[in-house]
Amino acid sequence: MDEEYSREERQERKRKERARLNQRRMNGILLAVVFIIFGIAIFNMDDNQTVEDPKSNKEVSAEDKKEKKKPEVTIDLKYATPKTIGGELKKYSKDITGAKVKEKTLIVQYKDSAFWSENTMIESYALDSTRLLEDLYKNKNFDLFAFERSTVMTDDNGNEKLEPVLKSYYTRQTLDQMNLKNFSDMVLVDRERFFQKADGYWIHLGVFQGLKKSLSDKINSPINFKNMDDSRYDMHPGATNDVVKKSESVEEEEPIIAEPVTEEGNADAQIEVVYDTDTILPSIYNVSQMYDQLAFKIDELNKMVGTSGDKVTAPISSQLFSLKEMIDPINGELTTLQNANAPGDVAATTQQLAANQDEINRIYERLQIQFQSIDQQDYLDAAQLSREIKQNFNAMKRLTQTDISAYTTFIMKYADEEAS
Repeated sequence: MDEEYSREERQERKRKERARLNQRRMNGILLAVVFIIFGIAIFNMDDNQTVEDPKSNKEVSAEDKKEKKKPEVTIDLKYATPKTIGGELKKYSKDITGAKVKEKTLIVQYKDSAFWSENTMIESYALDSTRLLEDLYKNKNFDLFAFERSTVMTDDNGNEKLEPVLKSYYTRQTLDQMNLKNFSDMVLVDRERFFQKADGYWIHLGVFQGLKKSLSDKINSPINFKNMDDSRYDMHPGATNDVVKKSESVEEEEPIIAEPVTEEGNADAQIEVVYDTDTILPSIYNVSQMYDQLAFKIDELNKMVGTSGDKVTAPISSQLFSLKEMIDPINGELTTLQNANAPGDVAATTQQLAANQDEINRIYERLQIQFQSIDQQDYLDAAQLSREIKQNFNAMKRLTQTDISAYTTFIMKYADEEAS
C-alpha cells in the first residue's frame, strides 16, 4: 500500500507541476499582449504628434530648392551694364572667369582647363561662344563681342606660361545680318563656320598646327582679320595675316579622277575604267538604308525628351546605346567604299559622309554625357538641358540627310549590269 501511495503522490505532484507551468505560459502570453498594446498606443501618439513634420519638411525643402535656383533665374545678360556683365557671365557658365570692357567692346574670358586637345579646345570654344552670342547680342550696351581662351603653353626650353591661344570677335553689324539660332545649329555640325563668319580671329600657331586636317583646311589660317582698330580690340601684339602655307607638293596636288584612257596612235580606241562594282553596289545600298533607319531612330528618341517640372524626361541610357549600334556599321561600310575604286563623285560623297560620321560620333559622346547627367540628376536647369539634347539630336539627324545622289546614279547605271 505504501508503494501504491507513493506512486499516486508522485503523479499528483507531476499534475500540479504541469498546472504551474501552464499558468506561467499564460501569464507570459498576457504580459506580451499588454506590451504590444502599450507599444502600439505609444507609436500612435508619436505618429499623431509628428504627422505634419514630413509635410512641413517637404515644403521647406521645396522652398530651399527655389532659393537655390534663384541665381540661375536672375542671370541677366540682356540688361547687364559694363560694371555688372562680368558677374552675370560667371553665373552663366562656370567656364567663364569674367570679362573686360573697353567702351562698347565686351571681351569674354574663358578659364583654362587642364585636360584638352587642340581639336576639342577649338570645338568647345566655337560652340560655347556661338551660343553665348545669342544672349549677348540682345544687350545694347555693347557692339563688339570678343572671346578669349588662355591655356598653359610650353616653350622650346620647357618653360610653362599661361597665355592666350584663341581670340575671335563679332561686331553688331555682322550679327544684325544673322539668324543666330539657326547659326548655332550650323556651328554644332561644322565648328569651322564660327571662324569663317567671324569679323576676325587668331589661333596660337602651336594649337593651329595640332588641328586635324579636315578642320585646319577649312579655317585656312591661324590669323584672319582686317582693318583692326587697336583702340577697341587688339587681337594679338605683333600678329600678322601671314598664312601658314603648305608645301608646294601638297598645294599643287590635284585629286585623281578616273577617266577613259586613249591609246597612243588610235584616238578612237578607248580603255574603259573598271570600277569595283561588286563591292560598291552593296555598300552604297547598305549605307542609304542604314541612314534612313538611323534618322528614324533619332526622331524616336528625340520625341521622348522633354521636361516634367524641374526634371528632364528622356529615354533610358541603354536606348541611347542603340544609336551606337547603328552608327558603327555605317563606319564599316564607308571604310569599304573608301578602299574601293570608285568614280570621282562617288568617292567625294563617301569622303563627305566619313567626315559626317566623325561629327556624329562626337555628338553621340556629348549625348552620353548629357544622359549621364540625367541618370545622376546632376543638372541645374532642366529646360536648358532638354533643349541642348534636342539640338544634338537634330544636328545628328541633319548629318544623316546628306546628298547621296551620286550613289543613286551609280546604282541606276551599274545595278542592271551587275545583276545580269
